[in-house]
Amino acid sequence: MLRAIWRTEMLIVAGTGIVADYMCGPLGWPYDIFKLSILAKLCRVKLVFLSVGAGPITHPLSRWFIKTSLRLADYRSYRDEASRRYLADIGFRNNRDAVYPDMVFGLYGRLPVSKSVRPDRRRVVGLGLKDYSGVIGQSDEPEYRQYLDTMATFVSWLYEHDFSVRILIGDFQFDSRVGEEFVDLLKSRNLPVGPSWLIAEPALTVDELLRQMVETDVVISARYHNLVLAMILDKPVMALSDHAKLDSLLTDLGLTQYVMPLDNLRSGDLTARFEQLGGDSERVRSYIRERLESYRRALDGQYALLLEVPKAR
Repeated sequence: MLRAIWRTEMLIVAGTGIVADYMCGPLGWPYDIFKLSILAKLCRVKLVFLSVGAGPITHPLSRWFIKTSLRLADYRSYRDEASRRYLADIGFRNNRDAVYPDMVFGLYGRLPVSKSVRPDRRRVVGLGLKDYSGVIGQSDEPEYRQYLDTMATFVSWLYEHDFSVRILIGDFQFDSRVGEEFVDLLKSRNLPVGPSWLIAEPALTVDELLRQMVETDVVISARYHNLVLAMILDKPVMALSDHAKLDSLLTDLGLTQYVMPLDNLRSGDLTARFEQLGGDSERVRSYIRERLESYRRALDGQYALLLEVPKAR
């Protein structure tokens, strides 16, 4: 790490779930960030936290690692106001820090993805499944089983109403087994699982995920970047939320009505909201295009500003 950082001019901590400890504890990401931040300062390298999401950070040691690292930064920005406010609530003074969109929105209008044509005219729903327990090996929790049952009932409704379904993976490590279990659950309900109706292919790269999303007409997911990439590809979306970042994502876009809490999700409510989105899809697409264009311009401005920020001495 020291050799790598010594050769650079800038160390950027960007996006994702790094500024948190809910999946790793204090000796995971919080300690890694702390080590890297200290090394950056020792090497007099500019340290930047760029459009990061934050929280939850529960362990006291995690909070010390992360707040110390943030204090060492030459520049900080957050991908939503909820992240900035969360850090302020745990005692990090950041009232002068900026809020910019998630960096992935910088891809808007710049992805070389062509529209593929399916042989049938059936509309395709992209369904992003999630390991709702959040921990590998704990997928027998009642909440997880209830979640899969709810999604299976919803997919049954889609089948009856002549929709195709494409299962989307948002996190390969956690969600691949969920997809397999979900297909087995549909089989147990005597639903056809052939590729003419249910498409469940692996996605090991971003390019593969984008190709799969291009073939959808609408995306429903509990994974943040499933939703972000879908919107970049001009798809109307629904968020099944168990984290403030999903709430902020659609709320900031003015699409609060298409956020549904993942906790105690009911198939009837999901179906009703999906039908609402179907009648509202063109307005939603137009609104997303307008907002994403402004997001991309804001990010371009942030990058230009970043190159002018001097290193702290």
